[in-house]
Amino acid sequence: MAYSLMIAPFDFANHNRIAARQFFDNYAFFELTARQAKEYFNWYMEQIPNRIALLWEYMKQECPETEPFDYSPESLIPLWEWYETQIQQVPMTAKEIESRVKIFPKYLESEIRKNTNKFTDETLSLALDMSIYLGEIVVKNHPHLCWNYRTRPKREFSVYRPVIDGLNNKMTFEPSQVLFVLMLKSSKEQDKMRLYHLYRHWETEYFIPSKP
Repeated sequence: MAYSLMIAPFDFANHNRIAARQFFDNYAFFELTARQAKEYFNWYMEQIPNRIALLWEYMKQECPETEPFDYSPESLIPLWEWYETQIQQVPMTAKEIESRVKIFPKYLESEIRKNTNKFTDETLSLALDMSIYLGEIVVKNHPHLCWNYRTRPKREFSVYRPVIDGLNNKMTFEPSQVLFVLMLKSSKEQDKMRLYHLYRHWETEYFIPSKP
């Protein structure tokens, strides 16, 4: 059964409202206005319970023995181990390659042209839903942290994106970006502990409040 994609309330960056492709496009959210960003954030927050439930039901089809999501950091281990078996790439079209070349600096063109594969929409959609679950683990285990979005500075990567706010050193934690980076690593070498170890690192360094 195909995974149900997360469809955004409106399109931007020409991604046909596929939320996963919006999230994993480094430049897409720059196109939003402050009003659109607020609308998008409110929509995103409303989707959280349904997307986590959908992710669990989909995983359970292949791993019926897996325990239900309990929002513990340890639950990230079987989830990531399963997800690594779901990562798939397909060849890009010539048009898609040329579109990528246009948005990167000229000196990167040769490197961009070497990468002729892309992750499937299902692979990215699973990653996005896992990032939602990761974010919920963070806020449920650290109540002083919360979902938020920022409107400044204008060209900061995380601007207008749903992030976890309230971390030490005024940092934000962007679950979707974390998942994308780990997905890239696991597409080359699997490690079922990868997501769990990252969570524990961030918890030690940034989630736990600093002592006065």
